[in-house]
Amino acid sequence: MVAHTPRYAVVDVETTGFRTSEQDRVVEIAIVHAGPSGEVTGEWATLVDPGRDPGPESVHGITAADLGGAPAFGEIAGTVAALLRGRIVTAHNLPFDARFLAYEFRLLGFEVPVHHRLGVCTMAWGAHFLPGAPSTLAGCCALAGIPLDGNHEALVDARAAAGLLRHYIERAAPVVPWRHLFHTALDAPWPEVPDLGTPWVPRRDARTGPRIADASDR
Repeated sequence: MVAHTPRYAVVDVETTGFRTSEQDRVVEIAIVHAGPSGEVTGEWATLVDPGRDPGPESVHGITAADLGGAPAFGEIAGTVAALLRGRIVTAHNLPFDARFLAYEFRLLGFEVPVHHRLGVCTMAWGAHFLPGAPSTLAGCCALAGIPLDGNHEALVDARAAAGLLRHYIERAAPVVPWRHLFHTALDAPWPEVPDLGTPWVPRRDARTGPRIADASDR
């Protein structure tokens, strides 16, 4: 039935560090929408003002100057919730991304159904679909023949993880092993997070112009 057609939200976050317990925060987020076959249907990305220094520039390449005009997570939380609601959340190392997303929403007073047990981790499934591949995104992409140019940029990494998802779906055809998640994602209760309509600020927006496509297929 159309109502139960699986859809995916492939997520990547760049952060100021690795521990929510030490108040590390999201500094960039990207969400790529994919359909039942893993085909990309839309994408969205923005830098995020973490309310502190951006952390390891040597890793994610984001400076304090880059964050000028970037929204705080609370300003784009409604958009993020709308882009994730009703979809199977997917990421490479999903426990990391899910933990930070849940933490950011929790700071705003919202409990959201984002957890690694409720989604697809392309790193974890790599051992099944790409035997012998390293666990890294770059290693999995190299073995699967998926382009990865500029990793540790949220939209680049989310696109690459979406490519891995599609590769896995094709390898698993006709039935994916995470089919039990379809109804879970559709039925998961999401809080009503106000969408403020805050403009997003993609990386290098001021220098190269928008790099994102329409993500209106929510």
